[in-house]
Amino acid sequence: MRTETVERLGRIRANIESTLNGSLTLTQGVAATIHAHGQLTDAEFATIAEQLVGSRRDVRNLGVAYGTVLRQVYPRLGNESAIGLDYRQNPKQWPKVEQTIQSGKTVVDGPLPLVQGGIGVISRTPVVRPSTPGGPASYFALVSIVIDLSTLLDQAGISAPDVGLNLAIQTNGQVFHGDSKLLEQNPVELDISFPGGVWRIYAVPASGWPSDWWRQDPVISMIGLALILAVAATSFYAAFAWRHRTRLYESLRESESRYRHLLDTAPAAIVLHRQGRIIFSNREAVRLMAAHDPEDLLDRPVLDLLHPDYHSVVTDRLAALKAPGDEAPPLRQKLITLDGRVIDADIASSAVMIGGELAVLAIAIDTTRSVRAEAQRQAILDDLQRSNDELRQFTSAASHDLQEPLRQVATYVQMLERRYGPVLDQDGRDFIQYAVDGVIHMRRLLHDLGLYAQVKAAGAPLKRLEIGPILDRVRESHDDQLRRLGGRIDHDPLPPVMGDEGQIQQLLNNLLDNALRYSRIGVPPRINVSAIRQGAFWLFRFRDNGIGIAPEYQSSIFDVFTRLHGISQSQGTGFGLAICRRIVERHGGQIWVESEPDQGSTFLFTLPTA
Repeated sequence: MRTETVERLGRIRANIESTLNGSLTLTQGVAATIHAHGQLTDAEFATIAEQLVGSRRDVRNLGVAYGTVLRQVYPRLGNESAIGLDYRQNPKQWPKVEQTIQSGKTVVDGPLPLVQGGIGVISRTPVVRPSTPGGPASYFALVSIVIDLSTLLDQAGISAPDVGLNLAIQTNGQVFHGDSKLLEQNPVELDISFPGGVWRIYAVPASGWPSDWWRQDPVISMIGLALILAVAATSFYAAFAWRHRTRLYESLRESESRYRHLLDTAPAAIVLHRQGRIIFSNREAVRLMAAHDPEDLLDRPVLDLLHPDYHSVVTDRLAALKAPGDEAPPLRQKLITLDGRVIDADIASSAVMIGGELAVLAIAIDTTRSVRAEAQRQAILDDLQRSNDELRQFTSAASHDLQEPLRQVATYVQMLERRYGPVLDQDGRDFIQYAVDGVIHMRRLLHDLGLYAQVKAAGAPLKRLEIGPILDRVRESHDDQLRRLGGRIDHDPLPPVMGDEGQIQQLLNNLLDNALRYSRIGVPPRINVSAIRQGAFWLFRFRDNGIGIAPEYQSSIFDVFTRLHGISQSQGTGFGLAICRRIVERHGGQIWVESEPDQGSTFLFTLPTA
């Protein structure tokens, strides 16, 4: 009866392992794609996630955090509130997230209570890639998956009516499924293995073990036991052994079939190799290496498929995989296919136990097209960078070199006014004044054009800044105007940010200029500045009580040369708010306005936390 219990438990263990590992490894597929292509658009992520998750009912959601902020979740429906979550601000999740980032390996957490309800398992896989082409690799993103434990166990058949077993599952000394008292009933036990952890499953027959009547009398027990053993050895051993072997083979074939189906249908190339030779390859690996069938790759040395330039690197990576669960993060390598072509692939490896021996599971994503596309993209970016540099140089030179002829025009026009003013009528004097005003406005326009062009080109590295003192300096530079208008600036305690001090001062200066220029006639300007935390950014509010902005113009005021009032009404150049947007975007933030006519305006912008 115990042998039969072992066989039944073996099938259940195989079902659980197959379902659990199949879901947990989905993070590695997404991680390999991000490593190859960089940040995914929402549409790209949704397509990949839908293909990977398919009809898996145990997967609650699949998510990607860039940096430490969750940006993408599949399915999105029902998980919208999770978008924008900063793991650093979540004390329950941050320790495991930090462990994953620092270790550079997949970390499985759970079983644990889920925010959405129920008990689940969370697996997180970090993505490490160069921030610039050819640069050093560093942490880039985190792929996570949430698995519903109850659904996973149901899919594995643990609750089927014909199981015929009482079961309990334990991890770290705690039973999370079944009754802990079962452990006192001499149960059969097996390990459930997955990346980074092991569960232990216990079982006894649903009807209990047979009664131990033979233990009540030592003499009877010895005689009876001897007779039973003799009869069993002479009469039933062969039949029992054949029956046991047949059932065991059936169980193994069933388990192997599940794993093979899982691996064969995976969208990535998967290869198992032991002692340097391939022992398994899935369909995608056969296609990738231009083989006819898996037999073409079986028993082939792994290094034969690698370009010689990568032999030493790969040998060192494999030597570091010393125990089950050890991982080697994705690395871009060149492979040599069986038909002699050289292709690029991102390959991640992890150590697993196969047949009691240490083996290596390698997952490869074909990046040949993306490498070519990246080279083309880089060439386009280089051309664009050269064009931008030339444009910036031209703009800077134009704004500087045109100042001198404008100064000369203004000087000679003013000399005309002083020398011939007395003999000119009012119209003549007005014409001269128009010419002077036009020259002055043109000089301001060229100055602001130069500022706009230099925001990104001449910016200083970002550093920790205190906003309060910068705002005080800007206010002092406008003291005369504030006194003349009876204006006042108030601000709440303002937080430190990461920024370019000169550009942040220019941002606040332009916003204050704008607030004072468009104040209501006869109404003293009142300006308030405040900030609230929003994840990895501070949201600043710059509120005034001026003339306001009609809704139809609120999106266009940040464009260059956009002015809602003529020169006769305002001396602005149309660059002030465009410069503000360029500065905020250079800091990774956004800027917009909320306003109603005659009710004032509130300019909102985000800057990164320090």
